[in-house]
Amino acid sequence: MQKISIIERLLGYITFLAVLFYLADVIFAMPGSVYIYSTAAAVLLLFSLLKMNRFTKSIILLLLGAGLWMFMYYQEAFSIMLFSLGENMNLLALFILVPLFGVFMSGAGFLKALQHALQKREQKHRSRPYLFGYVLTAGMGSLLNLGSMPLVHKIGSESFTSFENKRFGLLIIRGFGFCMLWSPYFVNVALILVLYDLSWTDIGGYGLIMAACYSVIVALFFRSSVFSIPDERVNRSENKAPAALQKQLRLFLLFVVILLSLSFLLEMMLPFGMLTVVVLLGLLYPLIWAAVLNMFRSYVEEAHEEISWSFKRLYNELGIFITAGFFGEALSLSPAGEMLTRLLMDWSGGLVPALSALLIAVAMLLAFIGIHPVIIVIGIGGSLDPALFGVTPSFMGMLMLAAWTLATQFSPFSGSVLMASHLMNVPAWKLVKKNTPFLLTVYVVFIFLLSALHWFQSTGV
Repeated sequence: MQKISIIERLLGYITFLAVLFYLADVIFAMPGSVYIYSTAAAVLLLFSLLKMNRFTKSIILLLLGAGLWMFMYYQEAFSIMLFSLGENMNLLALFILVPLFGVFMSGAGFLKALQHALQKREQKHRSRPYLFGYVLTAGMGSLLNLGSMPLVHKIGSESFTSFENKRFGLLIIRGFGFCMLWSPYFVNVALILVLYDLSWTDIGGYGLIMAACYSVIVALFFRSSVFSIPDERVNRSENKAPAALQKQLRLFLLFVVILLSLSFLLEMMLPFGMLTVVVLLGLLYPLIWAAVLNMFRSYVEEAHEEISWSFKRLYNELGIFITAGFFGEALSLSPAGEMLTRLLMDWSGGLVPALSALLIAVAMLLAFIGIHPVIIVIGIGGSLDPALFGVTPSFMGMLMLAAWTLATQFSPFSGSVLMASHLMNVPAWKLVKKNTPFLLTVYVVFIFLLSALHWFQSTGV
């Protein structure tokens, strides 16, 4: 059993408080809050560096050094440097508060009810573990992010009579990619909305279309997802689901439908973007449901435990995202954006398909050698002005989402690949190698879809 130190627990509380002060600043316009959560970000960055592996730490220190040099070269005030450390606090809020949805769903018995429903269905119909693995990840992952992968694997391993574990895990990570193209609960979508000043409705429809095409490719590659050495698992547990679980399943569906409806309605009604709406719902929505279901105290205790472990669980992401915000702000002071735009225009010849192919390929290659996609997207995507390329902000947003989705699955260092490799008991580099033909096909299709999107937007069809 893992243990947590007092310092790690305190850092978890600091992370949560920093998020609360950020929300106070956004909702109530409290100028003093930015000093508090930016200072907290500096503390979290320092302790994150102490725990990172040598490779990640070297990249972070390089970016921090480059950012500090640019701030000093352009003679920016210390307060600007401090505030840049809190620049990505909105994204960190997603990491801290969105998992609370999962804490509540687990405590309320919703996930157990889903597991028994799958067992019951398998008794009456032909077992389709891989289809359900993909669909469950695509559905639950849209809300629970990375936490959905081990959850779906656990539900599947205890629900289906037999399945090949490696193949099941491969479908799970591909299902995770589906979510990354559209879900407002994902940090990459949230970053794109902020980076290009978009609402979710500006890109949500395009993202769902790309995700649907992505799913078709998943289906076409299903036969080739078999591993050379099969590792079939057999589960002989019996389904003894009490009748009460049927009620829990209906409540689970109601919970999800209301949550999604509120997300889109509140974005239209409130003067906040989807990111702030999702973070607020992560904080308040489970509390309301816990009170209604008379499990308020138990939920608060479980949420407290989740928050206290947040730094230990997320120190790598915290350090990377804080550094990316700092470096991105420093980079915006320099002429790097204009130079990069000119360079890309020369290389692509001003052709949108060539630009799309180039940017996605660069993102995939940089991710493959260990550079986190958030650094790539903020460093490259944040430096580019869509108007100079003759494209809309929503097109550039979809281009960056496509790049992030493919880069994440192509990197043996990404959280989702490492999680999948652990579940499949396969080395990360072997998983990436197995997935490469699929990713290259998606790469080609995405370039075609992005070109069609540009044509659609430019002609006004």
